[in-house]
Amino acid sequence: MHAYWFLHYWIIDMTTKLIRAGLLGVVSLSFSAGLSAENGPLLDRERLAIGGGVALNSINGPVDDELGFQIFAAYELPTVNVMQYVNSSIELGYMDYGFDGEDTNGLWTTFVLDGAIKSQWGWLARLGLDLGDDSGFMFGAGVSYAWDTQLSVRAEYVIRDEVDSLQLNVIHHF
Repeated sequence: MHAYWFLHYWIIDMTTKLIRAGLLGVVSLSFSAGLSAENGPLLDRERLAIGGGVALNSINGPVDDELGFQIFAAYELPTVNVMQYVNSSIELGYMDYGFDGEDTNGLWTTFVLDGAIKSQWGWLARLGLDLGDDSGFMFGAGVSYAWDTQLSVRAEYVIRDEVDSLQLNVIHHF
């Protein structure tokens, strides 16, 4: 039984390191693409977005669901196109899960894929790391609605090691 837990945590540790290295590589590629452009800025403001929202968070056990909040920044990665009509971006955020009497907050980062469904409706999927109190993997999926070219709303379900979240976020694209 002890060998099982050792192997289990070793696999999680190695996978976490691989994801961190991959995210660092993607960010490095996008920065180097900006550096190689003549007289171009390191980051393009038109690819930046900021957002925030609320989340209904739940954990296993006797604790009730709680309402939390988050804020985040996103940067579209023009050099990482997975397939036609699919966009990719990196997001970095801070979330407070809202559980009383517990230190349940922290930073997270994810790689996000998104695309159009029809008209103003879209889809998104994310994979990344929660670097805060619920350190570990996180992934999720959801839908988005674009009010206009700068403002959109997302509804998504995100799963972490211990905390699952039903989220509603507003995003402002510059």
